[in-house]
Amino acid sequence: GDVRGWNTDPYLGQGEFYLEYGDFDYAVTVPAGYVVAGSGVLQNANEVLTAEQRQRLATASRTASVVQIITQAEAAAAKEQRKTGTRTWRFRARNVHDVAWAAAPDFRWDATSWNGILTQAYYEFPKAGKAWESAAEQTQWSIRQYSELFFPFPWPQATSVAGPVGGMEYPMFVMVH
Repeated sequence: GDVRGWNTDPYLGQGEFYLEYGDFDYAVTVPAGYVVAGSGVLQNANEVLTAEQRQRLATASRTASVVQIITQAEAAAAKEQRKTGTRTWRFRARNVHDVAWAAAPDFRWDATSWNGILTQAYYEFPKAGKAWESAAEQTQWSIRQYSELFFPFPWPQATSVAGPVGGMEYPMFVMVH
């Protein structure tokens, strides 16, 4: 059972850990202009994305083709435009043992889907490397393959983020180096 309450110990790359499953509604407040990738499903796209980005995301959720939610040109422009204030991104993750998120002012964001599961990739280009341009498709392939071979993926989305050395996996969210 849970005897100590919320575990605030940082994960430092040694071993694995165990937490009970539950439902998370969480908010991440970042400088305006930053894009947040997170475990779970974005709940307030109308507050944090443009109408065009929302339309692209809706298209990506219905197609096996990769859609650029945030293009390279948009990511580069966003990094140059310093906006004042903050923006809050809200996510909902059901039946998970942990959540994670990442944020950057210049994320490229690609998405596609398979069998109703949105598969996404967030990366800073060119820092992350050209291979990341196929990461949303690779994430989709992984979800499809493992769902067909072993066990159906139990969540509505899967996100890959170009992250720190070593990487780390969370439900619906993986940081890859």
